[in-house]
Amino acid sequence: MSAPRTRIIHRKQTLSSQTERPRFTRTDTSQVEPRYLQRLEEERAGWWKAQNFEQWKNLYVSEYARGFLVLDTLRRYVPAFRAEGARVLDIGCGDAGVPIAFAERGAHAAGIEVSQASVDRGALRADEHGVSIDLRQGFAEALPWGDSSFDLVVLDNVLEHVNDRAKTLREIRRVLAPDGLLYLVTPKPFALASIASDPHYQLAGLTLMPRALQVWYFERVRGGGRGNYGVGVIPTRAGVRKLLRQAGFAELADPRQMWIDYLRGRIAEPGEVRPGKQGLARWLGRQEWVFTNPATRLLLDVGMGSNFFIARRGG
Repeated sequence: MSAPRTRIIHRKQTLSSQTERPRFTRTDTSQVEPRYLQRLEEERAGWWKAQNFEQWKNLYVSEYARGFLVLDTLRRYVPAFRAEGARVLDIGCGDAGVPIAFAERGAHAAGIEVSQASVDRGALRADEHGVSIDLRQGFAEALPWGDSSFDLVVLDNVLEHVNDRAKTLREIRRVLAPDGLLYLVTPKPFALASIASDPHYQLAGLTLMPRALQVWYFERVRGGGRGNYGVGVIPTRAGVRKLLRQAGFAELADPRQMWIDYLRGRIAEPGEVRPGKQGLARWLGRQEWVFTNPATRLLLDVGMGSNFFIARRGG
C-alpha cells in the first residue's frame, strides 16, 4: 500500500476565531463555508435520486455541529479535559467538520479518512473556517502518527466500518498519551428504530440479517450496486465494552446516561430535529419525567439511538 497522502492546512488563528464564531446547525453553515457547500453541490448530478443526495450532503454538513456536541459531552463527563492546547485526532473524519470545531476552540486537530475526495473537501472547509488542521488519507488500522501523539481520539460511527476492530483499538491506544481519552459512538443494531430503519441505508429489518444476506439484499435486491455495501456487523454495547477492555481502556461514563443527555440536547435544538418531528420534540422537551423515570429511560435506550462511550487509556 502506498504511503498515505497528507494535507496540512496552516492558517493563523486569532482569539476571535476561537471564541466568537457562532454555532451552526446541520442546515445552516452557508455564512461560513459557501465554497465548501458549492463543492458538495457539484456532486449532485452524479446521484440518481435527489433525496439520497440530500441525505449524503446533510451527513457531511452536520459534522461541524457534531464537533460541538463532542465538546459539550466531554465538558459534562470529563470536566478536566480542555480543548485549548489538546492534541485531537478524528478517525473517519469525513469532511473534517469535527476537527475544525476543535481547532476553533484552540486544539491541535488532525483527521484521517479513507476517501481522498473527503480529505480535499476538508482542506477547503478548513481554509474557509481559517483554522490549521492536519488531514491525511489512510486507514484506522495503520495510523500514520507516532506513539502518544494525541490526548483525545474521536471514533464516531466508524467502528462498524473498519476491517479489523481489535487492531483499530490497539492503534488508537498506541497513539494516545498515557491517560488519553477515546470518544466512541456506534449505532445500536437491535434498537427498535434500527430494526425498523437501519442506521446506514434506512432499510427495514436489515440489522436482523446475517451480514452476507445484508450485502446481497442491499446490493442485488435494493439496487445498491455490487461492492457498495460498506458496513460490517454492527457491534452491540456488550461487544464494544469487551473490545475496549481487551484493548486496555477503562470506561468513564454510563452509555445509557450519555444517550439520554444526547437526546435531550438534540430536541432542544430545532435545527437538529428532522422535519415533521419538531412537534414531538417540543412536547418531549417539556416532559421532565420522560428523562428521569426508570421505565421511560429504559424504553428510550432500547428503542432508539446510539451507544456512546468515553474511555481512558490504561497504563
